[in-house]
Amino acid sequence: MAAQAPARAFFVDVVSVRVPPSVAGRRLIVRAGSGQVDVLEMDRWASPVADEIRAALASGLASQARAMDLHGLPSDGKRPAYRVAVDVQRFDAWRGSHVLIDAVWTMRTADDRQLLTCRSVVQEDVSAGIDGVVEGHRHALKALASQMAEAVVAYAAEPSEVARPKRDCLDSAGSTVAK
Repeated sequence: MAAQAPARAFFVDVVSVRVPPSVAGRRLIVRAGSGQVDVLEMDRWASPVADEIRAALASGLASQARAMDLHGLPSDGKRPAYRVAVDVQRFDAWRGSHVLIDAVWTMRTADDRQLLTCRSVVQEDVSAGIDGVVEGHRHALKALASQMAEAVVAYAAEPSEVARPKRDCLDSAGSTVAK
């Protein structure tokens, strides 16, 4: 068994994920031409899509930041904890073309001090079929988790330094950096 890199001395927690009502259930939804959507009755997520997204982001964020996922548990107060809330504004898929996730997310400290508000737009090409759509969403969520991890790691590395905004983010002082 290969040894894993040691975890950093901080916690992460994806506390909530909101999704548009049109995709909130368990059924997969794909876009068709002319603004139509196909609701796939036989192809479903294992749980409501917001829960699936939260679990994927939490796992990806903890793994990529080499931190411990604290979801639902109290912080020990000895190590920093960063909490992320996500508002998915678009969670779209076009069979055989691409998936798109457009999300606004906030990062806060355990004592509820807001550090950043960011917008991430991730698009991944997909192969034909529903398996391609699901795999595309998996890759897009991993990319979104990577963007979150980059911000968390930067703050954890220099917690005493004044927060500097990341690309497409606003910091607590309202400073911004555009792409």
